[in-house]
Amino acid sequence: MNYSNMIEEKNLKKTFIIATLCSTLVGTFTSSMGLYEAIAKKRQQRKRDTGQDEEIKKLKEKVEKAEKSDKRDRDRDDSRRRPSPRGGPRDEFSDSLDRSGAMIQRQYEQGYQQLGRRFAVGDTLTENQLQAQIISLQQTVIHILQDALYNERPLSQSDLHKLKLASQSAREGSIDALRAQQQRLESRTASPAPRALPPPRRSATVIDEPNSVFCRYSLDLQYVPRKPLAAAFDDHGDGRCPECRVLVPISPADFWKIGKRTPVLIPDGPYEKQVLEEREFRLGQRFIVKCHTEDGEFACVLCNRYRDVDVVCGSVETLVNHVGRAHEVEEFEKEADLK
Repeated sequence: MNYSNMIEEKNLKKTFIIATLCSTLVGTFTSSMGLYEAIAKKRQQRKRDTGQDEEIKKLKEKVEKAEKSDKRDRDRDDSRRRPSPRGGPRDEFSDSLDRSGAMIQRQYEQGYQQLGRRFAVGDTLTENQLQAQIISLQQTVIHILQDALYNERPLSQSDLHKLKLASQSAREGSIDALRAQQQRLESRTASPAPRALPPPRRSATVIDEPNSVFCRYSLDLQYVPRKPLAAAFDDHGDGRCPECRVLVPISPADFWKIGKRTPVLIPDGPYEKQVLEEREFRLGQRFIVKCHTEDGEFACVLCNRYRDVDVVCGSVETLVNHVGRAHEVEEFEKEADLK
């Protein structure tokens, strides 16, 4: 299934991380099944080649009885084979691979039907969990199957045991991650504070925005770019917001460097050529403080300003990762607290 078809806004396709990861998982299970069936076909071919060699030898020796016996044995083997619609043999492991991709796809579709774009975008926790399942499939299942196929060796009992455990773990881990994300997003939807709001009008003073995801003090910092932080956020302060009293766990010395590549034109003889320039932005205390909410979470001010959906993160680290991944240089340049 092409999950990108679910995305209506062309400029938001790159943010649909969970949709992309689910598509990769389903494709990895499909690739695994293809490799497994290719191994089975090669094994059958070797059996047929061996049988033909024996038949030729026995024909040369003109041993009628041995020839008939060999033919009966081959007929019995063939009668036990049950080819699949895909052209390969079916067994417990191939059926498991086939079911796994379909089950993950159904779980994703269920979440998308309930939550739409928010589910396709997802959060960092689910992103990391699904990435771990993809890595596990590639490092274990794909590696074992490719090694057996390219080296033309049969799968051992140890191989099959590892394959079954890895594929089952990836399937269950992926489904659990998608279910947990759906529960988290549904819980946030039920919260009194809306998560998707039109951009508020900005002013030079604090105003009460009852539908805002941000704390009043966060809004104050956003509306007045040069307003200094409260004494609570000094080296000797308690780190608590003077308005909502939520603890914002970051000190004046804490900061993160976010590297971004942007195309620039440079002289190249009589012409110009485009190269990628590495730029570095510094995200510090003030940016984090003005993103905090009364619930102790962190809403991205860039999403609130430039996107039609607020992204709310559970920790400072998650917010930083989101900003570095989801936003571009043009947005960074307009943000006073990203130097």
